[in-house]
Amino acid sequence: MDVRAIYEFPVPIWTTCESLGRSYETGLGALQFDVLMPADEPPLGGPPVVPATGHAITTPDAQTVWTQEYGAFIPKSLRPATAVHRVGVAAVVGQIYADRPWLTPDHQLAESVDRWFDSARTWIEILTGQDLDPRHRVYDAEAVGTGLTFVEPSHQGALGLTITTPHIRPLRQVEWTAILKFVREGTEPPLEEILSRDARAAQRRGANRRAVLDAATAVEIALGQHIRKRSTELPQSQQKRINDRTALGDYISIAEDSHTDLAVAIDQLRAVNKLRNNAAHRGEAPDNWEAATAVQVMIDFLGAHGRYRRTGTSEPDGGEFVVADRK
Repeated sequence: MDVRAIYEFPVPIWTTCESLGRSYETGLGALQFDVLMPADEPPLGGPPVVPATGHAITTPDAQTVWTQEYGAFIPKSLRPATAVHRVGVAAVVGQIYADRPWLTPDHQLAESVDRWFDSARTWIEILTGQDLDPRHRVYDAEAVGTGLTFVEPSHQGALGLTITTPHIRPLRQVEWTAILKFVREGTEPPLEEILSRDARAAQRRGANRRAVLDAATAVEIALGQHIRKRSTELPQSQQKRINDRTALGDYISIAEDSHTDLAVAIDQLRAVNKLRNNAAHRGEAPDNWEAATAVQVMIDFLGAHGRYRRTGTSEPDGGEFVVADRK
């Protein structure tokens, strides 16, 4: 069966324009398919071309939005860039199920596409800092006083708008290729990077307790890995302190007592640990400043000591990563 479809992303994905007009192999488990990127035709993009035929995918609406560039701060090195709304899907190959003849490749695609997007967006959020949560979106414009009706004085409706121009780090073409391959192969990001993504998202939505819990756990994992890799270099007395029950506070103490060189000050790590303990054991929620500071400490620590290092000057969202060759 020759399956062709158009998939609208639940949240637009920013990519560099060099990623447009190309075909990428991807999939989810046994289901394999190609993602066809829209043509680079501002302002709304153009339908992608199916490589097998050389013809563009036809749509009933000539004004279909494929790509659109919104107001945003984009690093100069990654311009031009645009937000991708829709992609084409072709070359769909799925398993044949004799006991379930109705489960054709197109049905398998329909059942899997949401999980495919969720896997892809996790990698994108980790590598770029883009916020792609379709279930709890944070918008760049918000009405002031929505739902409030004044009796005296006699006016109603929104009293204004709060508009934010976001800093966007779009996906590079090589990163998009790698991410789609990771999803096809079932390769998941490191746990500390998923927690880092979750901490940033929680802090952005005002869930400060959740933000410090995830941020501290991400730091604990990364610091633990950093200490354990260098365990043979530590004094014997400190080596004995490392076991299956060693927690963040212990790792911080071991690093201090061993004079381990870290990119983040020990006092900052202790502050994050204290916020985590207060949130976990006392039910205390940090204020906005404390949560933002903890998240920034996490970003700085993972950027210097995590498995995915930042390169160059980090963007304001802390998402300046490269896809490393881990062979």
